[in-house]
Amino acid sequence: MPASDERRLQALVLAPVRRVRRRLNAVLWTEAAVAPVWAAATGCVLARLLWRDAAAWVLPVPLLAAGAWCFVRARARSVSLTHAAVLADRSAGAGGLLLTRLERPVGEWELSANQYARAVTLPPVAWKRPVGALLAALAFLAVGFLLPLPARRVGPANAAAAAKVAAVQAKAEALAREEPLGAPLEEELRRLSEEVAEGRFDSTDWEAADSLEKSLEARAAKAAAELATASEAARELEESLDAAAGAEAATREREALENALMALGSDTAAQRQQQGQEEGNPASGNSGGAPGAGDGGTRGQAEAKQGGSGGARSRDEVASLRETLERRQRELEQRFGQGNGRNGRNGSRPGEGEGEGEGQGRQDGHASRQTRPGKGGVSRGGESQPLVFGDKAEMDPERLDFKPLPKGQGGEAQGLWGLRSAEPQRSEGRGGGGGGQGTGAQGDAEAGHSAGPLLPRNRDLVKRYFGGEP
Repeated sequence: MPASDERRLQALVLAPVRRVRRRLNAVLWTEAAVAPVWAAATGCVLARLLWRDAAAWVLPVPLLAAGAWCFVRARARSVSLTHAAVLADRSAGAGGLLLTRLERPVGEWELSANQYARAVTLPPVAWKRPVGALLAALAFLAVGFLLPLPARRVGPANAAAAAKVAAVQAKAEALAREEPLGAPLEEELRRLSEEVAEGRFDSTDWEAADSLEKSLEARAAKAAAELATASEAARELEESLDAAAGAEAATREREALENALMALGSDTAAQRQQQGQEEGNPASGNSGGAPGAGDGGTRGQAEAKQGGSGGARSRDEVASLRETLERRQRELEQRFGQGNGRNGRNGSRPGEGEGEGEGQGRQDGHASRQTRPGKGGVSRGGESQPLVFGDKAEMDPERLDFKPLPKGQGGEAQGLWGLRSAEPQRSEGRGGGGGGQGTGAQGDAEAGHSAGPLLPRNRDLVKRYFGGEP
């Protein structure tokens, strides 16, 4: 018989045997995959919860590990072809004829072997339990990925750091009205704000905030000095115009004012020109910001060059410019806690400005006492410092000593003017007024807290206090 016919006839017997083998292997592989699939599902859910940002890179690791583990377990439990042939021969009742046909070539019993092969039935297997376990693992994985992630754990806010950064930002905003801060300083402020928001503000950031605050204070002091110089020059020019001085003195004062305004605008010329184009020409003194004051300085220079022909109009414009400069200086010094340092000099001139300082005599007072009499509103006080009203209290212990009144002026009990000593009248009945000797209220006379025995922890205290039994 040709080899092709031999293979064809053998395939008729091998087909049912292979079906039995595939059925058994499917169930065994499903059982072997239960533990790896559960492990992979748990690992994926934990990776999603623990490594949120890197979950896409961590998820393949448990999947690959579970696949390798499942392959090793399934390979060790696979059913061989001989085992499947034994089960098929037993199910068909062939008495070993199918096994003989797999080992021997075609013989006279070929027809009987083919009939037994057609009678092979698939063995029953317990497939519900492993399939249910796999479906439960997949459901657990789906629920783990569909549930929303819990909120990130944020540490307690550092109130001191937040207050520090807020104070530095407020000072930076006040200084930005006078001159540009610069990109490095703005970037440092932004970084400190992010550190506070994320709860990572440490000692290094504290040092950076302190150094930044010191640099802002130094620049603010310089800007305040320039504003003071410019306002003083404007004041002197105003006084010279009021006194109707000669043309030569007025020219000198105008030159001094021009030099002061040029020194004031030398650092921020580019920014002030750009902002002046956007906001117009607020040289009349109604605007207190840096752009308006910069345009006012340019206008003041032009007016100073016009000579004394302006008369009263020139004097009013110089006064308006001076008030604007003083207001800018005042706002800057109030923000940086330098309000009384220089305002005492300006406050020595009564009747001028919009609420000047109180002089040098009150410089050492509390920061909340930096108020100025005049048209100004309520002072903001010392910012983060506590608010104090009035002057400092006199801590003199002798001030409250007992001093008897002189005789004839109420020093004796019988000598009080308009008063007489008298015993209180007894009021009887329920309608009488309440007094110390009136009748008690009707009601249940139950024992109160004082009627019961004292607690053990209070007995010793009562003994020591009263010197007797409680």
